[in-house]
Amino acid sequence: MEESSLTNISVKSELIRKGIHIASSVIPLSYLFLDKNILLYVLVPSVCVKVVIEILKYKSDAVFSLYQKFFGSILRVHEQDKRLFRLNGAAWMMLAYVLCIIFFPRLIAITGMLFLAYGDSLSALAGKFLGKKHFVPDRTFIGSFTFFIVACAVVFLLPKYSYLPKEYLIGCLTALIATVADTLKLPVDDNFSIPIVSCGALYVFYLIFFPGIF
Repeated sequence: MEESSLTNISVKSELIRKGIHIASSVIPLSYLFLDKNILLYVLVPSVCVKVVIEILKYKSDAVFSLYQKFFGSILRVHEQDKRLFRLNGAAWMMLAYVLCIIFFPRLIAITGMLFLAYGDSLSALAGKFLGKKHFVPDRTFIGSFTFFIVACAVVFLLPKYSYLPKEYLIGCLTALIATVADTLKLPVDDNFSIPIVSCGALYVFYLIFFPGIF
């Protein structure tokens, strides 16, 4: 997420937001070692609680005020608009993580989640502090280039099914697709679309280039 709305909050608050975003990588990294069901036992109730809180803050002035008190400094303008219900980025991210874990093979799910946790966060910071030229509204060349490089680094650092060159190739092609998805104005939050699109694309590539691997 490399948005002009970054200017709506202070640099310190933006760094806190992205720090939290990067910290979410503990979920996919834990999935390298933990059983799928154990992770879901923790994540599914967490997502439910988060969604309930999101609903309550629009229904109750008291909950909204409490929410603002603790998180107001790191919320963007549109996240503080009580007139229109929307889930915030963290809720979308948690929901996407759960769906990736449920529907995709382990290494594919981990890859898609890390594309978001690292690629999206670092690209946003690069775009904010280093980006000068925009190629589409709210997207800079340096921001998107950072996303792609970070996503490729994730591909090369994670374990592989076969360690054949074509497995790294489809990983980098998926990184490119994720980068493009990050630049598009899709109808859903990019905290949801990036991991889902990434996992979906990588899964299809495996089915094509490694038939019978799953």
